[in-house]
Order: sequence, then C-alpha cells, then structure tokens
Amino acid sequence: MKFSFHSVIIVFLLFTVSCQTTKDSTSTSTEETKNETSIIKDLLPPPGGEGEIILNEKGEEVQNHTGEIPFFQKKSDLPQEVFRVYIASDSYMVRQIRHTDKIRRKPDPGGDELSKEEMKKYDLLSFVDDGIISIGLNTVTGKLESIAFDRRVPRINDIAKIIQNDASRFNYEHSSKDGSPIITRFLVTYQIRLYPGKTRDEIKQMLQKKK
Repeated sequence: MKFSFHSVIIVFLLFTVSCQTTKDSTSTSTEETKNETSIIKDLLPPPGGEGEIILNEKGEEVQNHTGEIPFFQKKSDLPQEVFRVYIASDSYMVRQIRHTDKIRRKPDPGGDELSKEEMKKYDLLSFVDDGIISIGLNTVTGKLESIAFDRRVPRINDIAKIIQNDASRFNYEHSSKDGSPIITRFLVTYQIRLYPGKTRDEIKQMLQKKK
C-alpha cells in the first residue's frame, strides 16, 4: 500500500518518541560517519558477478568493500540489475554493477545535486525505503523509451516520484562500433534515506499550515 508523505508523518506523530532517542540516533549516525575512515575495508566480490567492473556516479572504477553501505555490498540476485542508486539530502551515489563494457551512465553532477535537494523537504523523520525502476531504451537511438516500477515501489508516493524522475534524466554512452545500444532493457535499484530534521512540534505546525 502506498501513502502520501503527510499521512506517513501523521502516523509517525501517533507514536511516542522521546527527543533523546532522536538525538541518540543522530549522534550515532554522526559517530559512524566519523569512524568510517578508521575501519579496515576488506574487499568483497563484485555484486554483479565475478569479473564485473564497478563504476561510481563520476564514471570512476571502484571496488566493492566492507566500507561501502550494505545496499552496495550485497550480491545482485536480479540478472537485469545494472545500476544501484542511493539518495539522501546529504548524499547521492551510484554504482554500476554490470555491463560497463557495453553501456555507461554519463556523469551528471548538476542533476545529482538537484535530486539531493529534492530530498531535503522530506527530512522530517528517520525513514529508509527502496524501489526498482525498469528502463527501456530505443533500440536505434539509445534514448529513454519506457520507464516503470518493477517489483518494488516506495511506500510514499512523493518519494516514488522523486526516484522515477531521477532515473528518467540519465543519459548513456553505448560502446558499440556504430554507437547503437547493445543493452536496451535493465533495472535501476534505488535506496533512499530520510533524516529526522524537525521536532514533533515543528511537524505539527507544518501540517496545520497545510490544512
């Protein structure tokens, strides 16, 4: 079942959550970020299978390791999964896990920043969700031809719109001799994270203004 973001907020307000819990979770997240550089990062097998090269949002080759977020570390069970995208208000990361010799996402730092900005307005509570987008490219031009959710749709409608819009802006480079696409159908898996950026009273005031 899908919900509007405001309905999720209202449900959230029905629960008694102490301010200390929010502070502790935020503090823990900050401490984890600070300690990340001190963790020994062991290499892991590529999520897309042995021999697959992994590229980040800048088109740079990277390794799978224990310092990556769990979403990027895990083995892919979907043969059509080519890209993984993580979006939060403070982070936008991509990992291409398959077919880097045939297709590559063109870096778009400006678009990445806009997607991060879109997330800021929903930073009201701590929330993690995911979704899977199915992409179809034109077999001649290699441009976007179809886009739809596949298997997993985010529970919040507003978030679903953000990731669908994000996936629709991608442009690709095709590595065939004539530039025509070799890979025309694939999956983009998303994970989104929201942070508790407002107090309960601030959220109540915001909802009252909306009414």
